[in-house]
Parts: sequence; C-alpha cells; structure tokens
Amino acid sequence: MVEKTKELKGNQKRKGISGLLILVVFLSALNVAGDLWYKRFDLTKEKRFTLSPASEKLAQKLDDVVYVQVFLDGKFPSEYQRLKNATRDMLDEFRRASGGNLEYRFEDLLADKTVDEKEEILRELYSKGLQITTPEVEDDEAEVEKFIIPSALVLYKNNEYPLNLLKREFGKTLDNDINSSIELLEYEIGNVIRQCVAEKVAKIAFTSGHDELEPIEYADAAKSLSEFYKVDRINLNLTDTNCTKHFLPQIEKDPENAGSILINGVMEQMNQYKALIVAKPRMNFLDNELYLLDQYVMNGGKLIVLAESLIAEMDSVAKYGTIMTADYNLNLNDLLFRYGVRINPDLIEDLNCHGIPVIQTQQGGKPGFKPWIFYPLFAPDSEQPIVRNLTSVWGRFVSSIDTLPNKEVKKTPLLVSGPNSRVAQNPVNVSIGMVGLKIDQAMFNKPGNIAAVLLEGRFRSVFAHRPAMKDKTPLDFKETIDHNSMIVISDGDLIANQVSKDNQVYPLGYDRFASKAFNESVVFANKKFILNCVDFLCDDSNLIEVRSKKIVLRLLDKVKVKTDRRKWQLVNMVLPVVLMIVFGLVNGFIRKRKYA
Repeated sequence: MVEKTKELKGNQKRKGISGLLILVVFLSALNVAGDLWYKRFDLTKEKRFTLSPASEKLAQKLDDVVYVQVFLDGKFPSEYQRLKNATRDMLDEFRRASGGNLEYRFEDLLADKTVDEKEEILRELYSKGLQITTPEVEDDEAEVEKFIIPSALVLYKNNEYPLNLLKREFGKTLDNDINSSIELLEYEIGNVIRQCVAEKVAKIAFTSGHDELEPIEYADAAKSLSEFYKVDRINLNLTDTNCTKHFLPQIEKDPENAGSILINGVMEQMNQYKALIVAKPRMNFLDNELYLLDQYVMNGGKLIVLAESLIAEMDSVAKYGTIMTADYNLNLNDLLFRYGVRINPDLIEDLNCHGIPVIQTQQGGKPGFKPWIFYPLFAPDSEQPIVRNLTSVWGRFVSSIDTLPNKEVKKTPLLVSGPNSRVAQNPVNVSIGMVGLKIDQAMFNKPGNIAAVLLEGRFRSVFAHRPAMKDKTPLDFKETIDHNSMIVISDGDLIANQVSKDNQVYPLGYDRFASKAFNESVVFANKKFILNCVDFLCDDSNLIEVRSKKIVLRLLDKVKVKTDRRKWQLVNMVLPVVLMIVFGLVNGFIRKRKYA
C-alpha cells in the first residue's frame, strides 16, 4: 500500500513538471510569434485606438523624426488627466503608423519655478500660439496648480508648430470640453503632421474688384490657410484698371480683340486656383463676370461664396441709432438659383445670440454687454465633417438661404438657426433701442433657417440657354460638370476678423469687446469652420473625414459619486474581507470532507 502511494505521488509530480514545461514552451513560442507577426486588436466599439486611413497616410509621409513636446504634465484635476492619457494613447498610434518617426515627451515646465520664471515661460509659450488655462476645481477640493498648459510644440526639420489639445467653448462645462477635445485628438495631431509634410501645391484666391473685404479684414483666415495652401488675391472686375492692366501689352498689339484677350486672360488666371473665396461683395457683378465664375465651376473650380443680401452694418447702427436695410442687388441670384440655392432678402433673428457692448447709464455709465438678436450663434449638431464637433459659430446680420428642388445637386445645411429664431423681411428696422427690450419668446417661432449650405453633384451652367452671351465670349463653353462642390454662406462677416484702430489683427472668431466685458477670452469657431470648408473642398489627404469619428466616453456620474461615496468606500473595504473569510471556510470544509 505504501509503495502504491509513492508511485501515485511520483506520477503526479512528473505530470506537474511536464505540464509546467509544456506551458513554458507554449508561452515562449507565443512570444516569438508575437515578435515575428505583429497584430493589434482594437476591441472598443468606437475603434478609438485605430487611426483612419487618412491619418495613416499622413504619418507614413514623415521622412524624418518629428518630436512632440507635450506640456500637459504635473498636478492637475482628474479631467485633465483623462486628456493626458488620451493624448499619450493617440501619440502612440501615430508613432506606430509612422514607423518610429514620431517621438514625444511629457514635461512639466512650471515645476519648481519661481513666479517670475513662470511668467516668462508662459509669456513665451503664449507668443508661440499655445493655449494656457487655469484649473476648475470643486468646492471641496484644493487648487493644486495655478496654470495648466494643455498644449504641445511639434518640431520637424527645424520648424516649430503649435498643437493645442484642449478646445474650450464659452458657456460649456469643462467635462464637455474635455470630451470634445478627446474626440478631436486624431484630427488635431493629424492636422499638425499635415503642416509638417505640406508641399503647398494647391492654390486658392480671394476675389476682389466688387468691394469685397480688404486683406486686413480676412488676414487671420488667410494666414491660417497659408499653412497648407498658396493664398492669392484675384481681381474679377473686368472694368477695373487693376484687372485689365495685366493684359495691356497684349491688347495694345491687337486692340480689335481686346475683349477676347481680357476674357481669356482672366479665365486663365482663375483656372490656376483650386478654389475661389468671394468674401462679402458689395458691388454688383456684370453678366460677363458671372460667365467667368460659371465656367470656372463648370471646369472643376471650387467656390466659397460669402454674400449678404441686405445692407446692414453695426457701425451705422452705432452712429445713427437706427437704420433701415436695403438690398445689395449683387446680381448673383440667377447663378446661385441655377446651382440650387437662393439667398433671401431678410435677416435671421435668434434668441440664441451673441451680444454687443452698451453704456448702462443707470450704473453710472459703466459699459455692459447685452444680447443682440441680429448676431445669431449657430450651434452645429450635424455629423457632416465640416461641422462635426464644431463649437458655436458667430453670425452678424445673416440672411436665410432657401434650397431649391434640384435632384442633381445634393444640399447639406451646415449652419442652421436655433429653435427660438425667426426671419425679418426687408426692409428691416434695426435700432439700438431694441437692446434691453422685453422679448416675447413665442414670436420667435420659425426655427431651422439655413445660413450656410454645401452643394454637391451635377451642376448645369446658367448660360446654357443664353446663346447671346456664349457668342460674345471666346471661351470654349462647357454646359455641365458631372460632379463638383461649392459652399454658399449668407454672412460675409463670418470670415472677417476684428481690427483695432492701429491695425492690430485679432484672431478670427475672437470678440475683443466681449472678452473685455467678461474678463475672459471669448472665441467662436468661425476660423475652424472656414478652414474646414476649404479643406473639405480642396484637401486631397481627406483628413477632414477624421472629424466624423465619434468616441463615446463612459464617465462616472459625479452626483452619484458624491452622494454614494461612503457606501462604496465601505463596500470596497468590507466586501473583499468577507469574501476571503467565506472562501477560507468553504475551502476548509471541502478539504476536511475530502481528506478525512
């Protein structure tokens, strides 16, 4: 009996050793196979750790090491920790896609620094375009750090690019802003890499000659666009000497064909550009100028038209107290109507609006800031990449746009007024006295007024049935184009930045008056909207599609966390001890019965 027991124990020992050896060999083989055949599995529902094809291609274009210096480090509230962790995960994905051509490091620049040293560091970072913020803390929490730098510097081939990780929106909670920022991380990092590898092949131009905005009025948009495109200015006024002077030598040689030379020359200039931006024209277009725009579209050119229907300027309201609107008569209606839209002679009034500075005499003449229904705020909620994850866009004296029944052209509204809005038909009485008046919300009952629309599809020329115009011009007339796209916006000021008296240009979307009134930076998403419009029409890398990626962040309920904190603390401390005692008792009972 003793010998049999020894034999059984020996067999069990050999089986245990054999099993252990097999497990070691299996794990070693699995490890070697993992090194030889690398494969990642993204098990998240939203594929948050999987880069889009556009981002993959951009990362693969890096032919040198790009170094990312991230300043989001140190002691800060937990919300920023989530942003930091998400940033690290996304940078790891780009490093993998680039084949190791991306390196990064998190640094706390303000640690162990004196007050003067901190101020100097923050001043330098701010001058480079980096965002600096202060933490928001709960009432029962201590403020552990005075400043947070949710930003990074990207270094590539002796060039430096700013990368802001946190997107704040005026009036939104920090949690919402952090969530939106995490969703946009791939797009923002990819956009900086796009700047690194951009070859600036595509050319775009702002039009002039019809009293459009001056270069200083759209300087910030042009500067941002110049990071990816070559930005020019082209005069389309065929009666303007600034337009015709380029062709005078040819006209002097052949004066009988002056008209043909001018038309051909301007058309040749236009065709050099992938897109034209018509920014707030205030002078009417002649038929032959419309013909040039039409044939530019028929030959594949992209248009962004920011045209207002009515004359209404805040400077005039401030000066005279009250104005009556009038029609610009731009002569663009037939062209846009043929393409599928119409800019109406009206103004959108919206209770969800920005404000204007006013003098409050009852408070000793101190300046205040009051809502102004003619400055609607558009809060996009569409999944369209141009406006996906976009914060509010600031409009000023905006007309409504009608979409027309044209089955060949798809119309996608980009900016739409809120539920408490309406339209006022021309002539509209715009008076500064309307500020502060009690408003009946029930009267604002016409929501969903379109202020910007994307047109895509088959376009037909407005001059297809006008033989007289076709015969007058020397161009090879093209009647249709199977697929093209353009964007029509009924607010010319949407692309205009503020300019100080000494010609200081403020960022597009930044309101210096509101910022002064609220003692904090008030910035709307106008610049991002314009950049997205141009990218959607012109960017061959298709990075704009990344904005459609939606990540659902499943967060703890902060209210429940506070109210049930004690309960769950007790559960976490007591339950493991109870489970261990129960497990010990059950295990002892089983062993006692088995080996008794």
